[in-house]
Amino acid sequence: MEQECAALRERVAELEARLAERASIVGQGDRLEGVPSDQRGEARLLRAALHSLADGVVICDREGRLLHFNAAATAMFGERSSEVPPAEWAARFGIFLPDGVTAVQPNQIPLYRALHGEDLDGVELFIRSAQIPAGTYIECSARCIRDVDGAITGAVVVCRDLGERRRFEAEREQRLRAEAERVAAEQERLRMARMLETLLDHLDIVVWSTDEKGTFTFHDGRGAESAGLTRGALVGQNALELSDDEKLVRTALTGVPGHGRAEAFGVVWEHWAVPVLGQGGKVTGVIGMSLNVTEAAQARAELESKLAVIQRQQEVIFNLETPVIQVWDHVLTLPMVGVVDSKRAARVTDDLLEQVTRTQARFAILDLTGVDIVDTATAGHMLNIINAVRLLGAEGIITGIRPNVAQTMVSLGLDLSRVRTLATLRDGLSFTIRKLTEEAGAARKPTARP
Repeated sequence: MEQECAALRERVAELEARLAERASIVGQGDRLEGVPSDQRGEARLLRAALHSLADGVVICDREGRLLHFNAAATAMFGERSSEVPPAEWAARFGIFLPDGVTAVQPNQIPLYRALHGEDLDGVELFIRSAQIPAGTYIECSARCIRDVDGAITGAVVVCRDLGERRRFEAEREQRLRAEAERVAAEQERLRMARMLETLLDHLDIVVWSTDEKGTFTFHDGRGAESAGLTRGALVGQNALELSDDEKLVRTALTGVPGHGRAEAFGVVWEHWAVPVLGQGGKVTGVIGMSLNVTEAAQARAELESKLAVIQRQQEVIFNLETPVIQVWDHVLTLPMVGVVDSKRAARVTDDLLEQVTRTQARFAILDLTGVDIVDTATAGHMLNIINAVRLLGAEGIITGIRPNVAQTMVSLGLDLSRVRTLATLRDGLSFTIRKLTEEAGAARKPTARP
């Protein structure tokens, strides 16, 4: 287009020179009588050349009468009228500034300015009239026409339709924008591919995909090596025939995402599967990821084993912590060791009362030999245990109170008048056995005869 414009400008310059030499002939239109035949032929050739130009050419004389419209100019302006004065050119031919709204002032029209001695190039205008309602953009170059003496005898303007160029520029801009978007999308895909490649090379995972039939189309990741497989080894195989993730893939092919854990190739895998939806919501395949969780599974198994051991140890400690021992028929003893809190007191009470009921015990000995410190709460718990035993028909006995514990209990003001206390567990056992023996003897004593 630039080359064509330069050629056109050269042609216009040549036409200006010839028109300057033959201004009088052009002013007479088609009346060429009295003109030598060689000049008439040259004038016809010149007129034919003007009409054949792809750009519009408009020529006016010194008074502003429009003498010539070639075919391209007639198409641009919608008509060819020679009786329009310069003051009405803008209104008659619909000449506007490039914004398409502001009308051009008559003295700013390129042909008018050229008629007053200005040389103009590349002036853009917008033409819209009743004949051309859609309007079109044009680019104008104008020159004045001078005679051999240098006097201005007229002016010529060459108008190029910018519609094609603007369409070309718009298409080029669209192509450039589309290309930029394509390059940006390609760069984004490349960035994502590099991120995925980095993850696959450094993490113990496998990323895979299948088609709608469950056949692997992609299988890659460092995790495959930990299972003794080469990366991509499962491509072409059907996931529905593999026992480790058959259910997971089958579920995903129905459109439901899945997550599960399975063991395969000596490795514990945690799988995720997501369906890929095509047009109409149809499942076209599955994308998934498998994570090697063997170490985590082993650590979890070890932890569960340790927790089971701890639980068993706690049960043993619990049984040792509150042992209710039947030392004689109808005699129970409960050795207390350490600190007695509310939780432990409740557990001791429940166990002791259950044993009293089950064995039909007559005596329950609460031995405090192993208790070093007694506070108000601990003493209260012990009194509650004794009172609960008494309600079941048995007698509660406290043994093994240490001197410092005795002083503390006295200083706390606890009422132990209704509680039998003995020095040692041995004393307590002797007392209960003696009482049981006396009761048994009294039961065997014969009834006196009258």
